[in-house]
Amino acid sequence: MAANEKSDGAPTALMRQYLEVKARHPDALLFFRLGDFYEMFYEDAVYAARVLGLTLTSRDKGKDPEKEDAVPMCGVPHHAAQGYIAKLTELGHRVALCEQLEDPRTVKGIVKRDVVRVITPGVIIDEETLDPRTPNFVAAVAADPRDGYGVAFADVTTGDFRATSVQSREALIDELARVEPNELVVVDGEAELAALVRKAYGRLPQSRLKRADATAEEALAWLEDALGAGLPREALSRLPAVALAAARVLRYARETQVLAPLPIARLELYHRDEHLIIDEQARAHLELTATMLGGRREGSLLHTLDATCSPMGGRLLRRWLLFPLLDVAAIRRRLDAVERLVAHHGARDEVRRHLGAQGDVERLASRARLGVATPRDLVVLGRSLARLPSLVEALSQARQDLVPEDPAHDGLDLGPDLGGDLAHALLTTLDDNASASTKEGGYVLAGVSPELDELRAIASGGRDRIAEIEARERTRTGIPSLKVKFNNVFGYFIEVTKTHLASVPADYVRKQTVANAERFVTAELGEYEAKILSADERRVAIELGIFQALRDQVAAASDRLLALGAKVAAVDVLAALAEQAHRNGYVRPDVDDGEVLDLRECRHPVVERLAAAGGFVPNDVRLDTETQQLLLVTGPNMAGKSTLIRQVALSVILAQMGSFVPARSARVGVCDRVFTRVGAGDNLARGESTFLVEMRETAHILRNATRKSLVILDEIGRGTSTYDGVSIAWAVAEHLHDRVGARALFATHYHELCALSELHPRVVNVAVAAREWNGDVVFLRKLMPGGANRSFGVEVAKLAGLPDVVVARAQEILRTLESDRAGGRGPSPAKPAQELPQLGLFDGARRPTPAAAPVLPAPLAVLEDIVARLHAVQPDDLSPRAAWALVEELRKKLTSTDSSAP
Repeated sequence: MAANEKSDGAPTALMRQYLEVKARHPDALLFFRLGDFYEMFYEDAVYAARVLGLTLTSRDKGKDPEKEDAVPMCGVPHHAAQGYIAKLTELGHRVALCEQLEDPRTVKGIVKRDVVRVITPGVIIDEETLDPRTPNFVAAVAADPRDGYGVAFADVTTGDFRATSVQSREALIDELARVEPNELVVVDGEAELAALVRKAYGRLPQSRLKRADATAEEALAWLEDALGAGLPREALSRLPAVALAAARVLRYARETQVLAPLPIARLELYHRDEHLIIDEQARAHLELTATMLGGRREGSLLHTLDATCSPMGGRLLRRWLLFPLLDVAAIRRRLDAVERLVAHHGARDEVRRHLGAQGDVERLASRARLGVATPRDLVVLGRSLARLPSLVEALSQARQDLVPEDPAHDGLDLGPDLGGDLAHALLTTLDDNASASTKEGGYVLAGVSPELDELRAIASGGRDRIAEIEARERTRTGIPSLKVKFNNVFGYFIEVTKTHLASVPADYVRKQTVANAERFVTAELGEYEAKILSADERRVAIELGIFQALRDQVAAASDRLLALGAKVAAVDVLAALAEQAHRNGYVRPDVDDGEVLDLRECRHPVVERLAAAGGFVPNDVRLDTETQQLLLVTGPNMAGKSTLIRQVALSVILAQMGSFVPARSARVGVCDRVFTRVGAGDNLARGESTFLVEMRETAHILRNATRKSLVILDEIGRGTSTYDGVSIAWAVAEHLHDRVGARALFATHYHELCALSELHPRVVNVAVAAREWNGDVVFLRKLMPGGANRSFGVEVAKLAGLPDVVVARAQEILRTLESDRAGGRGPSPAKPAQELPQLGLFDGARRPTPAAAPVLPAPLAVLEDIVARLHAVQPDDLSPRAAWALVEELRKKLTSTDSSAP
């Protein structure tokens, strides 16, 4: 802060400057730089003080910040701002950093200030705030009546910029769920689209674009100007909604980086049908990236699979897992690379050792382009690039069996450009122990600049020069104890003991008296001190200039570095998949375009890892569209049905992402989509019950599944009554068999469904075996042909600790019910919908009373009273609860009359 900014008239001018900047960023919390602090004022200060736990004070000294004429104020130290900013972005806020653009020491009046960067939930570049293994996407969507919807998303920390087209709202939500953006850009005039996304992702921060392109043609022209050759113009010209979405997200990202260009050089267009589609519910049910309970990474497939050595490898593994391939040739190329690294374990170990020493080349290059890279960042980048030749040598050992006609780029080839020129420039310029700050200098190596070396010698105190002055003054004055010293208060001074004060020359100027001595300064020492201070300032300035030139050199090469970083990341993922295959006994799958899924001794990769050694029971599963299209899986609770059907889906995903699978052998006919319906709870936020969620997800599957899909269903229909549940499950299974033709695994407790195999040729009954032993149930967890004949529910309840008296009563009731069923009073397995003794919600006609229902005797007066009550009721005026209460009241009248009858 300039000294005169504190004067009596300055606060008004300073606050006017603040208000002008704030007016340009009304939707952001403004961090306004004043000296060593970022200050906030007015509403920003009141809010920030509350959520950040800061002390709220007033710009007007002595005034209560709550008073109308006061200016509320709070602040955070400049060096500690990142933590506070991170908390605000986690809450969904934007933060505008307003910096001092001039040196306050050289300015008269108000220092020039302006916003240099806007930090948003989707545009964060501070490495301390980011998860190194997770991308940080900001996304935009757009609608076009001819083109459906466009989705675009960008990560400014890596230059990853992608977009696609979808045809339905359902697909739009699915694609956003797969991308998992941290922020969504919306524009005025598309409130319906914004509301759609907000309904699906209520907590996703939405930010408005200051200026949006009005037409797709305008968006395309702007993108071409921004990206040049990196824009797939011809393809994008046929996708107007995608062009609009891409322009929106790139414009928004650019608006946040006021002074630096974005490290985004190209737009990658992809088609949904190029990848195995894993929608939101499948991703959640299969726990691909987070567990269903708690949303933790630990316990997910990603956590189990991630043996990558670098952050960029971790991010790419996540991408491969969420975007598995459909092209068989591309899948096989990845599998070839994994197989080479599995076979050459010595080379794999060496490759992983070198990968472990790699920094995050992608984010380091992007930081240089954004102008925020530090000396330490560039040192890490230089070391990483310097190690690449050794990594290439290790990879060559794994590729030694290649024949000349094999493709050069098999995923294990980094190409000819390893950035050696940049590695040399960085490591011969910067000190290995360079700090993250440029304030004090000291990060440029000696010998880089002769002028810098000379200034360092002067600024370090010039010991020889000081010794020379000290020796000369002793000779001139005849004072043997004379010493030249330095402290931070007086700088350089001459100290003379009191016994020799009579010999002090007249040109010495007394500065301070201490216990046994006097301190003096001379004109020569003053000049030398000024020279040293000047030299120190010039030294810091020269070092900063050298560093900035070096950073600019890296920024100019950022496109090269990002491409190189992507190749290193791919090698890291392939080596990690090979390591997991080696450690856990995974096998290479035979992937083809057929419709057979044959897994021998298949295991669940996550559950197996958590189980005791040798405790997981593998199983054989075969599905094909000709003979075994739908496996109906029965068995008791806790027997392992859910684990079994999930592990089949996970094996398909692993195979199509290019990984080996946990099995003894595997043949995988490529699937276009994986659908799941696996257990759900009430969605209270949307006001949806368990059963409604279940039916909504089942409807989604039946609408979108194809013959090439894999469908995983667990306990369809259990959220309602038994008869309704059996009927719905039966109809769903028939629809999958007769109309969709998809390969499917259907786990159920409804043993009545086993009759499906008698009526439909491609339905096969299998059961997860369990046996009763001495009144307890033993789970064998082995898949056997045929259906289960009982559920062992009471035995499982006993294992869970239900009181013995309750277990005994349950067994008694179960025997009664089974006896009733044996007598023909239950639903027919082959015709489950024929006998439904409950009232349908939308059934207007009265159903006949079942023959077995008792007729209650009642006096005529009671019956007349009940009839009168019913005549007086207006059904349309009754709430469900009131109707229930009325029925209960009338029932009590009848039963009490019956019990009192003679």
